Formats: sequence, C-alpha cells, structure tokens
Amino acid sequence: MSENTDIEARLEVRLLPATAALFRPYGHLVRAGAADPVHVNAGTALRYDIARIDADTRPGSRLVASVFETAPQALPLVVRLLERHAFSQQAIVAMHSEDFILAVCLDEGHGRPDLATLRAFHFSGGGGVVYRRGVWHTPIIGLGGAGRFFVQSWQAGTTEDCEEQFVGPFVIRAG
Repeated sequence: MSENTDIEARLEVRLLPATAALFRPYGHLVRAGAADPVHVNAGTALRYDIARIDADTRPGSRLVASVFETAPQALPLVVRLLERHAFSQQAIVAMHSEDFILAVCLDEGHGRPDLATLRAFHFSGGGGVVYRRGVWHTPIIGLGGAGRFFVQSWQAGTTEDCEEQFVGPFVIRAG
C-alpha cells in the first residue's frame, strides 16, 4: 500500500458497506453479539463464538494469534499491493470500534489476483471478517485514528504463509 499520491490509476474502487451478502464470495463477517452467546465464567461473562478457522494441515503449521496496530490512512487511497493466505483462512477483528477498510478479490486460478472481482468494504464501528483461503486482500486500512486489530491464521513459518503481489495501482474512494 502507499500514501496518497497524484498518480493516475487505471482502476477505481468505490467503498461498499460491509454486509454479509456482499462479502460472502470472500468469506464472512464477524461481530460480537451476532451469535447466540454461551454463558461462561460461572455466569459472569458471555462468550460469542464468532468464527471457526479450518486447520492448515501442512507440517509444522500452527494457529497464530496476533495484535496489529495500524496507522490511520485517508481516502482517496492508492493501493499497489495485495496479499493472500493460500493455506489458511484469516480472521481480522477490530478490538475497539475502529472504522476500517478492506479491499478484496478472488484468485484468477493461477495464483494471481482477479481484479475483475475487486471490491472495497467499509466496516463502520468495528466488527471484522474471516477470509476464505486464497482470497487476495489489502492489509488493514485503518481510518480516523490508530487502530488495534486481533488477527488469527495458521502459519508454518514459510513464505507461503502470506504471499504478496504487486498490482497495477487502484484507487479506493468513498462511496
């Protein structure tokens, strides 16, 4: 990803609201309170199971949980880099109620992004996603202020854990 610049990008993407139906080809949305809670901790807490991450069966693969801190970015935003996790789903969930953007696209079948399927989603007031395996996506684009996100995926400690692909620049603009 890059800072805002005056370069001319061939492709513009307008933000869509993050809805379950619009995001379905790329994965699913998660939001605390969206599922039936389980009473835990002797009734003093509610647990919301927001996602199940299918196992990566590569030798040495382990489930990794991380916290990402993002610097705020502004629209319009020029994007030049997408990434994917070919062997793992990936969960990204705002830890507070940060607004953020994720742009996603499907794989064209040969390990490259299919920009014809490119969409950008605005997540207002938190929540998150679980990407399907192999979905190309931008790094987390935090808006308004610094953000903090819980991220979970399977990793084997190889370059295949997170593939990066430079793409012809595209611009994300407000809807």
